[in-house]
Amino acid sequence: MPLWPAVKMMDSVIGIDVHTVSVPPAPPIPTPHPYFGPIYLWFSPKFPMSNVFVNGMPACNVGSMGYYAHIPMGIPVIIPCVPYWYRYLTNIAMGTVLMGLTVAANIAIAGISSLIPKPKFAEAFIKDVTGIDTATAASSWSSVVASFSVFTQWSTWVKLLMPPIPYPGGNGSAAVGSPNVTVNGGPMAFVAPLVATSCSEIPVVPNAATLGFSNVMVGVSIAALIRGIAVSTAQAGITAGLSAGMSRLQGKKGSG
Repeated sequence: MPLWPAVKMMDSVIGIDVHTVSVPPAPPIPTPHPYFGPIYLWFSPKFPMSNVFVNGMPACNVGSMGYYAHIPMGIPVIIPCVPYWYRYLTNIAMGTVLMGLTVAANIAIAGISSLIPKPKFAEAFIKDVTGIDTATAASSWSSVVASFSVFTQWSTWVKLLMPPIPYPGGNGSAAVGSPNVTVNGGPMAFVAPLVATSCSEIPVVPNAATLGFSNVMVGVSIAALIRGIAVSTAQAGITAGLSAGMSRLQGKKGSG
């Protein structure tokens, strides 16, 4: 089984984002933006407390993140002034609704899939994507309760209320973790390509890598790595689809 260095606080996320910018005299076009930033937030489900360390630094799990800056590649299409704060206030409401819709969509997907005969590996994949265990009625209910419990956690609301950083700022986070090693209940992040995400307009997860050095190694098989990447991509696809639907609905209301 391949061994990968464990991710710790202040290790980095590196990736290529796509953002729509203007490079005069050309019209606004989606342009690749290199991103490189350290991880220093939400490194554990018990953040800011940490009781697991890697080489003297807090160990990181999936969802650990940080804010930093892209390398500027143009002029933002929307100047981040009044419109920026308007979008921020709008995003709080939209983010809350989107979280609820994502949970509901996951429940629906899991419920429908439970009625369709499928191999064991497919069942496990759907459980990983939706977070809903449909093996029994009791496990399904427990999974649903756990999914909605995210709304009772203070960290959820802090993340929603944190304003987005205007261009050229951005953020990156660990997206794929070990299926065998956890940090306070969260899958431990490890250093590898395509196991992180940064804030690209194109909803492809993962689109980045984690970068760091340690002598603490995490064993993750290639099969588990591929599966983790596929699960993250499927989760991103669900969220992106719902977000696009909400945006179109909002546009219709605005023009009505």
